[in-house]
Amino acid sequence: MKTIIRDYKGLLTSFVEVVVFLLASFGGFLRTIAPPQQTGASYAVGILSFFVLIVLLIISGLARSSPGGRYRRGWLLAGAAAFVSAIPACFLYPGILDKYTWYYPPDKPVQRLRGLDNDFTPEVKRFIEQNHGQTDPKILAQNFELGDIWSAESLRVAGTKLLIVYVWLVLSLATAIFCLLEANTLVR
Repeated sequence: MKTIIRDYKGLLTSFVEVVVFLLASFGGFLRTIAPPQQTGASYAVGILSFFVLIVLLIISGLARSSPGGRYRRGWLLAGAAAFVSAIPACFLYPGILDKYTWYYPPDKPVQRLRGLDNDFTPEVKRFIEQNHGQTDPKILAQNFELGDIWSAESLRVAGTKLLIVYVWLVLSLATAIFCLLEANTLVR
């Protein structure tokens, strides 16, 4: 029994190391591009780490149950399919991130969630009408509390969109990497 536990512990440790390496590699790129904290990003990034680990365990388990090089082509195709599914997310995410975030305050900028310009609260809409259509969030933030600029629903929708595309991007990239790793480690 102790041998089995030690084997699982060693296996889990090596898988966790792979996941940590993947999520922390490239200068922490995946964490750097995560949505702002207002979206609950720390929770999503934490859960995503578990999802990535589960994907790795599933792929590893499937690979162990298949005979050597016989399924190499299948792993290559699965990796290529996951990579192709990541491509739209790679192009969508920067635009969505730009559309739904802004940086404030100017002296120590922090990435913040924003709604769409047609989803301002009624008070902000009145202010905009009186100030010749001024919709720059930095100017609005000087006159309103940050949480009172956009409607709560607009911020919720923006956060959800950011999280969905971020999860799509990370899971598809991780799946592609893990499948291609399996394809390249199978015995010929």
